[in-house]
Amino acid sequence: MEKVLCVCVANSSRSPMMQAVLQQHLGEAYQVDSAGLRKEGFGSGANERSILCLKERGIDLTGHRRRYIADLDLSQYPWIVCVGPAEAAQVRAAIGDASTPILVPNAESGGIPDPYEHGLQGYRDCLALLDVAMPEIARQITSQTHLDPAP
Repeated sequence: MEKVLCVCVANSSRSPMMQAVLQQHLGEAYQVDSAGLRKEGFGSGANERSILCLKERGIDLTGHRRRYIADLDLSQYPWIVCVGPAEAAQVRAAIGDASTPILVPNAESGGIPDPYEHGLQGYRDCLALLDVAMPEIARQITSQTHLDPAP
């Protein structure tokens, strides 16, 4: 099974939503996880607005627990997806391996913006961006791993 890691700053909003959407596109042949670059909040749940947005989709995010990227063995993830170029640069520095693909959805527009200060509509907008970006991210991953994405 191929493993993919989704990364944002706190692992409370964008990366858990990205994880859920990408998992739907990749299917059971892949395990999609998420983590954050900041240790604060480690172990607590996802942001309530992320939970609500995904609940509107029939996805239960209430079991999500924030993880800190430094606590993970990054070598087990042949694919890392970061919410923006700044996060990608931090992950690249942490792993020190230029061969690990680090993908940034919506990179031409600066990645996936943080919805935190934009209310529930900001989270819905974030999810809409992920809906557009994740099929392409899934295509890039599956074209390199030769595993079939979800139908």
